[in-house]
Order: sequence, then structure tokens, then C-alpha cells
Amino acid sequence: MHETSPAPDSSSATPAINYLVSTPLESILPEQDLLLILGELLSSKDLIEDTEALVVTNWFKLEDRLRSEDRSIRQLLGEETTQRLLRSVGNIDGYDPEAVKAFLASDAISNLLTKLLYDGIYEFFQTIDVFGNIISRLPIIGPIRNQIRDETKKQLDKTLGPLVKSFLNTYTKVAVGEASNFVLSPANRKMFGSANQRLAESLIDRPLAQLLPSGEMTAKLRDDAFEYIRAVEVDDFQEYVSFVYGFLGDKSLDAAVDVGRVLESSPTLRRTVDHIWAEATAAQAAESANGADSS
Repeated sequence: MHETSPAPDSSSATPAINYLVSTPLESILPEQDLLLILGELLSSKDLIEDTEALVVTNWFKLEDRLRSEDRSIRQLLGEETTQRLLRSVGNIDGYDPEAVKAFLASDAISNLLTKLLYDGIYEFFQTIDVFGNIISRLPIIGPIRNQIRDETKKQLDKTLGPLVKSFLNTYTKVAVGEASNFVLSPANRKMFGSANQRLAESLIDRPLAQLLPSGEMTAKLRDDAFEYIRAVEVDDFQEYVSFVYGFLGDKSLDAAVDVGRVLESSPTLRRTVDHIWAEATAAQAAESANGADSS
């Protein structure tokens, strides 16, 4: 007598998981199908409008909850986890040379250094003007002298200021090379690592509500995101999708994560996944039965 194989256990998610993690991405979702899906979704204006309304509703709820949170990230993470995180930040070894040079050579940094040097030169001469500083504290004569000094500086700013600032701006471009070498020097890595750690610590110690950007900024970012979605064309994704599929299309999830080993290591996780799968399967069966009865 021919022995039939037992029917698969519909309450177990294992067969579906094994299929998903062992099948290459291209077989599960071909590249052209993904582009077609994107095109269909982006062409549905009603879907975008409804999604934006839903996002706005939940956005405000989440934002209100976060803005009422007065605990710091340190308190949320716990002291031990926080210290491990800070040590990791402090041990970051080195910076990307091109990124450092690009940052220091930017117009914003150049103008900042020029202003600091210009103001520093003026303050230096004010500091070494001992006799003038004594006079500035005297009654009657002092205020007159200070007014003359301030007016003189305004005139110098108009006449010599542009020339001096032009020179300093040129000098800062030369100084960027020295600054880059200083930042990238192995001898200074520990010092900058400590600076990174102090910066991270200052953020971690603030209440979570203080780390959020203003409501106007978050609303602007949200609106800009949906404006982009409305304006973007599926062709804009072609090159990116092709790049991703060229790199990952022939690979499956189990090439990066041993999902079976994860489930074996956590019986609770396996039971949870099977429970969700069984509930979903039961709900689908009930929906199919109701549809058959109504017809």
C-alpha cells in the first residue's frame, strides 16, 4: 500500500520562513515587478493623500508623547549600556581624510575662522592698550574715549576691514591644510576621541524632549517628504534598484543571517512566530468561509 506523506502543519510558520530565507531576492520579487509596484503606488494620488493624512495623525500623537518625556537617554538606556556606548564612541579610531578636508575647506568654516581671527586681532590690541583701558574707566573722559574708539573701529571696518578680511580668508585656506593634518594625526586621535565622547555624553544626558527639533521643522520635513513622493517618477529609481539587485538579487537572507539557528536558540521566539502564523491562517480561513457563505 502506498504511504502518503503527512500533511504540512498549517500552524507552523517554519515552511514559509524556510522558503523566504533560502530563496534569492530576484526569485521572490523580480526587479521589473518591483519597478511596476513602485509605479502603481506612485501613480495613485488618492493613496498618497490618504497615507499623508494617516501619517499626520500618528505623527502628532508620537510627537506629543516624545515631547512630554523628561527622562534622558542615559536613564532610558541604563548606566551600564550608556557607559559601553560612550566608550565605543571614544574609541572610534580616525576620520576620513577627504571628509575632514572637505568640511574644513567649506565656505562656512572659512568665513567663521576669518571672523574669529579678525575679531581676535582687534581684541588683542584692545587688551594690550593698558593706558587706553585705564582712561576708559574714568568718568566723563572714559565714555568720550570709548565713543571715539567705537567710531574709529567702524571707520576701520569700512576701509581696512575688507582688505584685512580678504587676507585672513586667504590665510585660512592655507591653514585648513594644517588643521586637517592636526585632526588626522595619530597623536591626536585620543584627544579627539575624548571630544567625541564628551559630545555624545552631552546629548545622552539631555531629556529626550530637548533633542527633538522644533515642531515647525518636523512639519516642514514631513511636508517636503510627501511633496517629493508626489513629484518623483519611477524612472528616478531605475538606477538605484538596478544597483541593489545587481548586488543582492542572487542572494537570499540566509546568506547573511542563519534564521533557523536563531529560532532554535529561542524557543519563545519560535512559539511567538508560530502563534502569529496560526492566527493569521485562521483569520484567512474564516474570511474565506464568510465569503463563500455570502455568495
